[in-house]
Amino acid sequence: MAEYISTFTTGFSDVIPEVIIKLLPGAKVLKVYDGLVNYYYNGKEGEIEKVLVFNNTFLVIRKYQGKNCDLVSMAQNILAIKQIPMSRKSFRVRYSVNNQFVGMDKSYTRQIETKICRLTNAMIDRLSPQTEYWLIKRSENIGFFCRLMNKRKTTEKELSKGELRPEFAYLMCMLGEPTKNSIVMDAFAGYGSIPKQMQKNFKFKKMYISDLNPRLVRNLRRGFENKSEIDVRVRDAKNLVGITDGSIDVIITDPPWGYYEQIDDIEQFYIDMLVEFNRVMKPNAKLILLSARKDEFESAIDTHLFIIEKRIDTLVNGKKAGVYVIKKGTN
Repeated sequence: MAEYISTFTTGFSDVIPEVIIKLLPGAKVLKVYDGLVNYYYNGKEGEIEKVLVFNNTFLVIRKYQGKNCDLVSMAQNILAIKQIPMSRKSFRVRYSVNNQFVGMDKSYTRQIETKICRLTNAMIDRLSPQTEYWLIKRSENIGFFCRLMNKRKTTEKELSKGELRPEFAYLMCMLGEPTKNSIVMDAFAGYGSIPKQMQKNFKFKKMYISDLNPRLVRNLRRGFENKSEIDVRVRDAKNLVGITDGSIDVIITDPPWGYYEQIDDIEQFYIDMLVEFNRVMKPNAKLILLSARKDEFESAIDTHLFIIEKRIDTLVNGKKAGVYVIKKGTN
C-alpha cells in the first residue's frame, strides 16, 4: 500500500479516523496527530482528493523519527535515495517546521533539486511548479519527505469575512449525524457554507435555512432554487416564525461572535437564541454550534435543557474557538 499524510483542521483528531474509514475503504490509519493523519491506502489517488476534510495531501517517500528527523539529517538522507515517484514535469522544494515554512541552506536545496531532476527527469520551477516536494518536521519528533498531491482549493483570501471554510463546514455537518429522515436547520446561514455542504454531501428530509440579513438571504435563495426540500427565508434566530415546536432533529450553525456585529450583551444574545432553539428542537435533538465566545456561551447554556457532550477546541481565521456538540434533554 502507498503511504500518505493529510492535513486537516486542528482539534478534529478524534473524528478523522472515522472519516477515513468511511470515505477511503481499505485504508489503514497509522497515526493521528493534531492537524495531520498518517495512513496507508491502496486505492486511486483521485479518491483521496474527494475527501473534503483534508487541506493538503502528500504521498510519503520517506518517514523519519527520533534524532534523524531534523531538516539537515533528512536532507542528507534524501541525497542517498535511489527512487522518487514522478507525477508532473516541474517542481520546487519546500521546508516546513511545526506548520511554518522555513528557509534551508541553499547548498542542500540545490543538491536535493539535482537529485530529483536526475531521478524523475522533471524541471525546477520555483515560481509556478506543477508539483512540490516537501520536507516536513513536526514537534512530535517525526518528519516526512513527501510529494504534494493536492492542496486546498479555497484560500482565506477567497472567503468573505466570517465565512467558514468548506472543509470546516463539512466537519460540522458530519458531527450532526443527519439521516434521510432528519429535519435540519441553520439559523445563522450567512454565506451558506453549512447548508451548501449539507446539500452536497449529506442526506436529510427537510432543511430550513435562515438569516436576519435580507441581502444574504437573497443570495442563498439563488443558490438553492427549485429545491422543494429546502426552505430559505429571512428569520430572526431568537424568533423562528414558521418553525413548529419540537420539529427539528439537528441544528448546525455559526452564530455571531460579537466581533464583527454590534451586540451589546453577547451572553444574553446566546440565552435568547437557546430559548428559541429549545422550543423548536425535538427531545434528544442535536445542536452543533461554533463560537469563539466560549465563556459567554457556556454561561448562557441552561444545563437543565441542554447537555454539552463535547467541545472541540480549534482555530477559525486565527481565532481560538470551540465547536460544541450539544444534546437537548428530554424534559
